[in-house]
Formats: sequence, structure tokens, C-alpha cells
Amino acid sequence: MKDEPVVLFPGMLKPLRLARVYGFLVERNDGLYHPGGNQPVCSMPLARRMVEGGWLMKRGFRYEPTEQGLHAAE
Repeated sequence: MKDEPVVLFPGMLKPLRLARVYGFLVERNDGLYHPGGNQPVCSMPLARRMVEGGWLMKRGFRYEPTEQGLHAAE
């Protein structure tokens, strides 16, 4: 595991805001979607980086915002 922190950048804000609104995002083949959404809000590599950085927490096929992620979306 890397010692350097994962810095929040503008591309992460939309997924974090949607995760805050809906409570979670759903994993599908090509990315994360909000519940009922038909367009990905972010790619899977970006989702993995957000999990590594502590912005999202993965639970099965759901990605939930962490406390840190909730505050970043404000």
C-alpha cells in the first residue's frame, strides 16, 4: 500500500456529492452509478482511488461515502 495520501481533486466532487444525496453509489461494469441512473458518475479506477483515499467505503456492490467524503462534498 502506498504511504502518500490520495488528494481530492475536482473529478471526485460529483461522485461524492451524488453519494451524499443518495446515500450510496452502485457498481456496474464500467463505473459507479447513482441508484436508478443510466450514466456513470465516475470510472472504476477513480472509484478505487477514492476508496484508497478514504473518501468512499465499498460494501459489496455499493460504495458509501465516509465521514471524510461527506465533508468533502459540502
